[in-house]
Amino acid sequence: MDLLTVDKDKCLRCGICASICPACILSMGEDGPECNFDRGCMSCGQCVAICPVGALDNKYTPKENQLPITKPVLNPETAYHFLRSRRSVRNFKSEAPSDEELIRLLDVARFAPTAGNSQGLSFVVIRDQEKIAQIREAVANWMQDEIDAGTQNKRYFTTVLRAYHERHQDIICRNTPCLIFALARRLNITAVSNAEQAWAYANLFAPTIGLGSCTAGFIQTCGIAAYEPLCKLVDVPNKYVICGTLMVGYPKYKYKRMPDRQALKVEFK
Repeated sequence: MDLLTVDKDKCLRCGICASICPACILSMGEDGPECNFDRGCMSCGQCVAICPVGALDNKYTPKENQLPITKPVLNPETAYHFLRSRRSVRNFKSEAPSDEELIRLLDVARFAPTAGNSQGLSFVVIRDQEKIAQIREAVANWMQDEIDAGTQNKRYFTTVLRAYHERHQDIICRNTPCLIFALARRLNITAVSNAEQAWAYANLFAPTIGLGSCTAGFIQTCGIAAYEPLCKLVDVPNKYVICGTLMVGYPKYKYKRMPDRQALKVEFK
């Protein structure tokens, strides 16, 4: 089967599909779009999605699996306030989210942009509190190793561990009932940025289903550093790496206002 299937009776020969192809492998022939290099297809599905008359199909991203885009229900003002109202949640109720809620959250996250449409993220959900406690301690040990080695993180981690050890504050896991790890193949050089995009989607979607979330920065940094004790606790498969960590749970408190941020800084040249 060829990569593209074109309904010649429908095709307008408008050239839009070739124009928007990120891989630049499409061109317009006499009978419609043609692929110059099948193996170069990124499987992004944009060529099929953009066709104004539905004349094009792609074997990697079949039209039958694509949903129609409906008119957005958010006007600019509503969208602005929705985005501004998102908060990083670090105080959770003890109850962990259900399988169904977490699957719903991660199903949205998988649609986030990835470099070159590489996708490839998989997720590990940990709700066992004993395992989370072990992860917390492993990350604290990694921080101490960084301090002992005199790395650039020494001053910051010293402050963090003082809160953790002396004041007994869980500044690492924030008493989260659930940790989600994003994994990717070791050779995926854009894995971290892909995970950040996925977390952005998850963080925005979480409040709509009653959840709160926040990137677990210390754990994520430890994971990206491939700290072996943490990787063993997460049971990272061979040839895979940790590229992101998210805390998720039911928010303990409800925010009433939207804090301001630094003034916009922009130059037009």
